[in-house]
Amino acid sequence: MKYQYFYQTKDNENRSGWIKARSRENAYALLRKQGVRPYRLVGDDPVNWRPWAVAAVIAALAAALVCAVGAALRAGDDRAPAARAQLYGDASIIAAGVYTDWVDVLKSPLDRFLAAYAQPGSNALAPLMTADEIAAFPAELSGRVAYVEGEPKEIRQLKNIIAGLREEMRAHLASGESVGQYMDFLEERQQKEREFRDHAAESLQRVPESHLYQTWLGLNARLHERGMAPLPAPPQLNGGSAR
Repeated sequence: MKYQYFYQTKDNENRSGWIKARSRENAYALLRKQGVRPYRLVGDDPVNWRPWAVAAVIAALAAALVCAVGAALRAGDDRAPAARAQLYGDASIIAAGVYTDWVDVLKSPLDRFLAAYAQPGSNALAPLMTADEIAAFPAELSGRVAYVEGEPKEIRQLKNIIAGLREEMRAHLASGESVGQYMDFLEERQQKEREFRDHAAESLQRVPESHLYQTWLGLNARLHERGMAPLPAPPQLNGGSAR
C-alpha cells in the first residue's frame, strides 16, 4: 500500500511525503525508523484491516451501553476539563461530528485538531492543518474552549475532553516541548492505543470457547480502564450473554 504522510519539522514547517508499507501500522513503524513522526497518514488500508476499523467504530458507539451512566455522572452538563473517553449519546451526532472534523461546532482549528484524539484508540484522522494554523496554536491555547448554552450533551462532553487536552498541551509546552512534538505525542499515543485494542481482539480469537466469556469480560475491563471502546461480543456468546 502507498500512504501520504504529513509531519512537522523542528522548525515548525509542515512537510509531506509518500511511503510504501503493508499497513498503516507498518508505515508508522518505518517512518519512525527514519526519524519521521507523522501527525497524519492518508491512504487506503488493506482489505484485511478494514473489518477491524469498522468494528472499532461500531464498538465506540456500543461503549454507550457499557459506561453511559458513569460517564454522564462525571461529565453531566458541567463546563470542566475531562479525561479522554468514548463519546456517548446520540450516535448520529457523534458519527457526523467525526466525519466532518466537528467543523460545525468547533470554530477553533486547535480544538478540531485535538478532537481527533478525544476518544482513546479511535481511528479518527486529525484534520490537515496549514502552517499558519499550527503556528497559531500557542495563541489559541491561551484562550478557553468556547461553550454554547444548551448545546447537546455529546458536544458538551467533547468540549470538556478538549479542555482537558488543552491543559495537557500547556503542560507539554511548559516542559520545553514544541507544538510539533506534542502533535507527535498525540499520534503516537493514539497509535499505541489502537495497537493495544487490535492485540486484544486478536487474542480473543485464540481463546478456547470454554474460556471465551471470561476472557472477553477481562479484556473489556482492561480497555475500559484506558477509556477505550469495548470489544463486541463474539458470535459464540449469543450477543454477549453467559450460557
